[in-house]
Amino acid sequence: MRSVRLILIAFSVVWLCMCTSVSAGDEVKFRSPNGKFAMRLAGDISEIIDLKAGTTVLELEEVSGSWAKDSKLLWSPDSKYFAHFSADRRGGSTTIYRQKGDTEFEQVPLPEFPDCEKTNVGKEFETSLEPRRWLNATTLVVLAREAWSNEDDPNQTGECERTITISFDANGNASIQNIKKGKK
Repeated sequence: MRSVRLILIAFSVVWLCMCTSVSAGDEVKFRSPNGKFAMRLAGDISEIIDLKAGTTVLELEEVSGSWAKDSKLLWSPDSKYFAHFSADRRGGSTTIYRQKGDTEFEQVPLPEFPDCEKTNVGKEFETSLEPRRWLNATTLVVLAREAWSNEDDPNQTGECERTITISFDANGNASIQNIKKGKK
């Protein structure tokens, strides 16, 4: 009887480990500096996982297989914030998250960015906001790009590129610290 009980306990432990662990086909990348979290691509879902427990902490989004490889995640040096870049056919977007508690994250609203000085805009074919690097635990540099065709001559295009420095205060509120214009 005791051996049956031990076998059942062993089976239960193995089953639980299999349910909470990372599947062999899932890609785990972008580990946090403290080694506690990472991003897992599980089919069409990208998520933040607790590496020790192997459990999902935050589901980020559904991603198309062709764009998933271009998505990325940048952690702040203290692992309290991360910037998630989700690639798409027009460039991509960035969402910022802040740690709340031991294993929870909340989305941080970004400030409004000033528009590029565009004229004679036909069709916009790129609108992108991509995280580049963390300067410190509360300061992030992002690259904002826009591109469009000329309304009168679709063979002519215009583009605007800005490097934007964003800071986060103690409450997680974001504000623009600097904007450096690039191509125009």
